[in-house]
Amino acid sequence: MKLDQTIEAILFAANKPLTARKLAELMDVKVDEVEDALDALKERLQENGGLMLQEYGKELELVTKPEAAEVVKKVIKDEEQAELTRASLEALTILAYRGPMTRPELEQIRGIQSSLILRNLMIRGLVEQKDDERLGQPTYAVTFDFMNHLGLSSVKDLPDYETLRGNAAISDVLDHLNQVEDKSDKEPKEQINV
Repeated sequence: MKLDQTIEAILFAANKPLTARKLAELMDVKVDEVEDALDALKERLQENGGLMLQEYGKELELVTKPEAAEVVKKVIKDEEQAELTRASLEALTILAYRGPMTRPELEQIRGIQSSLILRNLMIRGLVEQKDDERLGQPTYAVTFDFMNHLGLSSVKDLPDYETLRGNAAISDVLDHLNQVEDKSDKEPKEQINV
């Protein structure tokens, strides 16, 4: 796969803006190689497709082209008004009882990739990305809107909150993930010179 295609896939999956430096780090290549590939990606997207590469300062993100705005708005509105899927309810429940938590922590508990679920829950205003980071990742938590929909003054008012929050099996899974991350943080990493 060409470097510009790999960058396109990363930006699509990231669901947040990334810098050229971060992309270089993720792919273990030089920043100038990433910048050349970004130029190729930008040119390719301008000629074909419904996406474009948006730049703000040093950050880059894949977004839909303005020409598709009306159709995209309809899709998002349909998503917001549709019933929550079983997977969305599962992720929302885990975040309500155990949050805030990182996407990898949520995925460890669910056993399945969860970035699209988180995106959909954020679009609905039920989950928000927090400023604090753990394991090098942003954390996610339920919103005040979520609590308002359920008529709760606090997540502690959820049924069996203390019992479910303190579930030993889930705590063990999260502790194991933290230990794995701690070990990988202590291993020497290659430096990227810019």
